[in-house]
Amino acid sequence: MKTLIIAAAVAAACAAGCIQVKTESEIKPIHITMDVNLKVDKELDKAFADENQQKPKGDFAAVKAMLDRQAAGITNRAMLEPRDKATDADHLLVAESNARRLKRFSDISKANGVSLESVQKRHAAKMREKIPAGSGVWYQDDAGAWLQK
Repeated sequence: MKTLIIAAAVAAACAAGCIQVKTESEIKPIHITMDVNLKVDKELDKAFADENQQKPKGDFAAVKAMLDRQAAGITNRAMLEPRDKATDADHLLVAESNARRLKRFSDISKANGVSLESVQKRHAAKMREKIPAGSGVWYQDDAGAWLQK
C-alpha cells in the first residue's frame, strides 16, 4: 500500500510538472521595412535622375514642358495623365512616358520584392515634393484629388 501511495504521489508530481509551462517572448524591432524603403528610394533616384524639375534632361524636358503648360498631371501612382489642354501629341507623349515609367517601376519592384503600387506611391510622393511652388503643375494627392502647386 505504501508503494501505491508513493507511486501515486510521484505520478501526481510528474503530472503537475508537465502541466506547468513557462514561455518567454521578446519583441525585437524590425528594420527590414526601413532598409527596403531606403533601397527603393535610392533605386528610384537613380532610375529617374533625368527628371529634375530645375534641369530636365532627355525625354523629361518634353514632359516638363507639357506639365508646365498644364496639359498633363502627375497621378498618385507617379504616372502622367492628360488634362483638358492636352493635344494629340501630348497624349502620345503621355503614353510613351508612362510605358517607360511602368517598366522602371516594375524592375525596381521585382528587384526589391515589394509591390508595384508601393514603388509607384513612393515615387509619386517624391515627385510632389519636387514640384516647384507656384508652377501650376497638376498633381493628384493620396486620396485621388487633383491639385495644383
